[in-house]
Amino acid sequence: MNKKATVKDVAREAGVSVATVSYIMNNRTDMKISEATRKKVLQIANLLDYTPSHVAKSLATGRSNVIGISYHLNDRTFARNLEISNMVNLLIRRLNRLGYDVMYMPFQSDCPCPVSGRTVDAILAIDLKESEFSILSNSFLVPVINIDMIINDPLFYQIYTDFSKLLKKAVSVVGDEFIILSNTFANENYREYIFSGIDPEKVFFISDSNKDCLKNIRSKKVIIIGTYTALAACGYANPDNTVIIGYNQPDILIAGGFHFIENDIRKKANLAINILLNSIDKKFDVDHIYKV
Repeated sequence: MNKKATVKDVAREAGVSVATVSYIMNNRTDMKISEATRKKVLQIANLLDYTPSHVAKSLATGRSNVIGISYHLNDRTFARNLEISNMVNLLIRRLNRLGYDVMYMPFQSDCPCPVSGRTVDAILAIDLKESEFSILSNSFLVPVINIDMIINDPLFYQIYTDFSKLLKKAVSVVGDEFIILSNTFANENYREYIFSGIDPEKVFFISDSNKDCLKNIRSKKVIIIGTYTALAACGYANPDNTVIIGYNQPDILIAGGFHFIENDIRKKANLAINILLNSIDKKFDVDHIYKV
């Protein structure tokens, strides 16, 4: 079994000091190192398959290079969990490309508190209940960027869908006499914001155990919130009377002729990552609430 290469091996092969290798591997731009030396060290590190340890890198930079992703897992609706999973995967891909590791921090019934001994540089939180957010923010004293959440604290960044705009578009298509079929949302304030000004008797939340409301919707004008909720309902709804607000449009919905309004989760993910990076670098934006 080959011995794992060390920083000393890289320094010896490159003819430079261990400190120089450390500066280059940790992307220190404040040190005067020629581009030729930088390239040489990186090439040798690659040839030797050398990777700096997280502990060493943390000591060098003062950071863990780990981002926590916390989210609410709903045991009653698979559709909402799938949509959160898509957002999580989108964030992970972007973070990995930036060189960050990810620590999963889910809230669910059998695991109510995502506390870990591993440190994180910041946290991305997605659709948490207020009580869950309180646990999270009190357990980790790092920047917390909230997605699809409304928090009654102006110090925290909040990024969420401008549903007032999207619902206005949907109503312009179906008209005033409509019902809404929706995912369930964990964050109480966000849920209240989405459906503010709408008669509660017109709103039906779809869960895995409650799909009775789908049976009589073909003759109704329907606004569906959530791509996976739409997939569950598309066999019952009349495409001519139905508008779907979702983050992507699967082929089955395209073939069915449903009217589609995009909820742009890629834009939310990119904005969240940019704010997170600035927060880690202690570059704080004046605005803390972003409707996408």
